[in-house]
This record gives sequence, structure tokens and C-alpha cells, in this order.
Amino acid sequence: MSKSLSLLILISISLSGCGGGGDGPSRASVEGQVTFSGEPVQSGFIQFIPQQGDEGAPVKLTIKDGKYDTSSDPLDNRGIPLATCRVEITATRDTGKQIKNMMGEMEPESEQYIPAKYNTDSELQTEITSDTDEVNYELVP
Repeated sequence: MSKSLSLLILISISLSGCGGGGDGPSRASVEGQVTFSGEPVQSGFIQFIPQQGDEGAPVKLTIKDGKYDTSSDPLDNRGIPLATCRVEITATRDTGKQIKNMMGEMEPESEQYIPAKYNTDSELQTEITSDTDEVNYELVP
């Protein structure tokens, strides 16, 4: 067998595993609103985590002025995998105090104000289907 034919076969075998079969799990474009104590969450994140047995990686989206939208998110605009997802919502706000940072400089102190039951100990679950286009969350303390 000639060297060029061997090289061609090797390249063909190498490329056969790239891209190929599909683009991953089916996804839905979803938007929604997030409020806490009746007020829009001004700035934060919402993460959709497919549960065990469902296909797809977690999707982390930006909340701005109480809204999120998978189609225009600067972090991830691929959409949310069609799955049962655990939902985690986080947001911080200034406390009005100043603290020293690692460099010894003073800076505003911030706190996570969304209760753990909506993030680290999340009780939220959402079923994302091909018909899902809006999911809103009204969080309470």
C-alpha cells in the first residue's frame, strides 16, 4: 500500500468520529421572569440541570432586570435540553458595608440573598418539552 493511500485512510478514520452523528440533545428556546418577594431579581443567574437519566449538560443563563432568555443570553444561547431539570437561582446584592478584599483594598460587601432552597439545596424542578417557551419563577423567603 502506498504512503499516500495509508495517509488518506488514516485521515478518514480520524475524521469519522468528529461531528458526525448529531448536535447533541434536542433543546428548547425558553424565556421567563424571576421575582423574589414580588420584586424582579435585578441581576443573577438561573441554571437548568438535567436530572440523571436525561441527556444534556447544565445550562447557566443570566438574569437581568428580572428576565432571562436563552435566545439572547451572553453565556449560553443554545437553549435548554428537553429534560426534567433541577433549577438553581442565585443573586447577590450590596449590603452597604465595606470590606477588605484579598489585596487589602476596601470594596463593597455583597451577599447572596436568594435562600438556599432555590440554589444549593434547590427544591425547584421544571419539565422542559418541545412546547416549553416560557417558565417564570416567583420566589419567596
